[in-house]
Amino acid sequence: MYRGAREAAGLSRDEAAFRLFLGTRTLAYYEAGKRTPGPDVVMKMAHVYNRPDLTVRYCRMSCPIGQAYSYEMLNNIDMSLPAVILKLISELREAMDAASVLLELIVNKRSKDDFTSEEWERFLDTVHEFIDVEHNVEILKLALETLTEDALIPKLVARHNQKCRERGYIKKEKAPALAVAR
Repeated sequence: MYRGAREAAGLSRDEAAFRLFLGTRTLAYYEAGKRTPGPDVVMKMAHVYNRPDLTVRYCRMSCPIGQAYSYEMLNNIDMSLPAVILKLISELREAMDAASVLLELIVNKRSKDDFTSEEWERFLDTVHEFIDVEHNVEILKLALETLTEDALIPKLVARHNQKCRERGYIKKEKAPALAVAR
């Protein structure tokens, strides 16, 4: 995966190692699968090779959390920005159609036990429409990240997080009390 990304970027192993601040042998080990790079190295590779998907692939392969919660990497779709946005809009429409069903299903429900088995299955099918939207947003983020050299998505995420703080959606955590030495 890493070798293919480097080669697609048109970089020799020596040039890539220099840009990544790695030894050539270390990069060769990563590319041969003899060692697993750390997340900081993969982030740098994603930037240098202009391949933001490397971070997602790394999480899916190397991290138990990523293995459980990351989506499959779609490698058989048109990743052009217009195609990605059109697909996202289509998924958003399906989710909005499902929203009224979801509202109907959740009235007076507080736990899974409040649903009949048929309602629960219908609820899960409806929620799945929103999971499809989330997956398509992830694809949009990857497509956007390839448009520019600077790290666009981290900036947009930071902007979003700031908005959440400003709106009071995040409680400020109290600083831990310092222990007093006696």
